[in-house]
Amino acid sequence: MLAASSYSPSEDTYLRVSKSSLMTYMMCPRKYFWNYVADIPRAPSSEAAIRGGRIHSVMEDGLIKGPQTIKESAIKHEVDDDMAVETLEILLHQIAHDLGGMEVIEAEVKHEVEQEYNGGKVVWVGLIDGLIKVVKDDMVIIVELKTGKMNMGKLARTRKELVYYYRLLSLMPSYETPTHFLYLAPDYIPPEDGNDKLLLEGNKRGKRIWLGPEQGIGILEPIGKRSINAFTESLSDTISDLRLQQWPMKWSDYFCPLWCEFCLNCEEELTS
Repeated sequence: MLAASSYSPSEDTYLRVSKSSLMTYMMCPRKYFWNYVADIPRAPSSEAAIRGGRIHSVMEDGLIKGPQTIKESAIKHEVDDDMAVETLEILLHQIAHDLGGMEVIEAEVKHEVEQEYNGGKVVWVGLIDGLIKVVKDDMVIIVELKTGKMNMGKLARTRKELVYYYRLLSLMPSYETPTHFLYLAPDYIPPEDGNDKLLLEGNKRGKRIWLGPEQGIGILEPIGKRSINAFTESLSDTISDLRLQQWPMKWSDYFCPLWCEFCLNCEEELTS
């Protein structure tokens, strides 16, 4: 039954929703259409995406087998000369030490959960980077690795993604309810003058940050009710629009040409 679900709301009884597809629709419904509904070829993976996938594999090994395996895994995945790998190893050691040890529940595990939602059947899909538990503080932490630049805007978008994972896990009775998010950004380079709002996150209630020796940042924060409530409201509206096959274009002269592989399709519509 789950295999019959589709990202296209018109094809099957079950609507399939992954974290990536949901975030794509929230960003731009037309991009969702090009990516998941329209029958057009997808662009090949970028160098950045390939690198990110390899570093994710290294982190998976580091979480499951221990940080001491990261160097060997980096060689295997051909990123042993990447500064982000060294930084990731240091951050994981620091965080595990400061938290007094952590138990890895799982890493890179794909979940599919079926639910009756707003009058229709939905299959929620998620591939979570990591899920860890700190027994002494009774914390269950959803871990997310982000390669590339990190700033307050990207942090806010990533928080929304992790609330999606929080909701997914909350639908699974065998899992403890997550209490915290941990963001790992090994490519982050703090400005020389230290003037970055991201560095102030550690001053906020319940939050902690870790910095690598030259680059990289880890941010731990409790899961807030405000984030959950805001996401729940936007999710309801988003799924309703998806079922109605609403594909409006959210064109941006800056974002679309730089970051969207489908911008030429939209440009053709705009100029025709």
